[in-house]
Amino acid sequence: MKFNEFHTDLEYSLNNRENEMFDEFYFRAFPSLARIELVEDLHLQKRGVDKILHLKNTKQILIDEKKRRKDYGDILLEEYSNWERKVVGWLGQDKHTDYIVYAFMDTKRVVLLPFLLLQRAWLENYHDWSRNYPRKFAKNKGYTTSNIPIPNEVLFSAIKRAAMDKLAV
Repeated sequence: MKFNEFHTDLEYSLNNRENEMFDEFYFRAFPSLARIELVEDLHLQKRGVDKILHLKNTKQILIDEKKRRKDYGDILLEEYSNWERKVVGWLGQDKHTDYIVYAFMDTKRVVLLPFLLLQRAWLENYHDWSRNYPRKFAKNKGYTTSNIPIPNEVLFSAIKRAAMDKLAV
């Protein structure tokens, strides 16, 4: 049985072949982008920061990159990083992340997800999503990660509702 392994997956995520695709996306998405800093500090990465985008006005944007080898028409959201011990996944944790940048390597499609709105959509819809969409489990050495695949349009609509709810306050 093939297992996922954090450090192997981290090495894959840091693979320079895809960095060019990500970086081109960042320059298109953020017109005032001055430079991109690759974060190699493991502690900071565990806080949800893979890259720091430095804008010309000195603002910094903290990016958590997610790569998926194949595009299935959904976004895979981590429910539990450790299913057996019920350790909450990356959406339920206190992260420094401003945006999740989710890339599908087979189609070269990249999605920019505002973290706080994504987190709010997750919290508001978790019970329905966990009932309506079958979990995907990833076996790791010594533990299992559980994920819920949310269809693109369902997730984008939930994020939009979360943004509109926030504006209505």
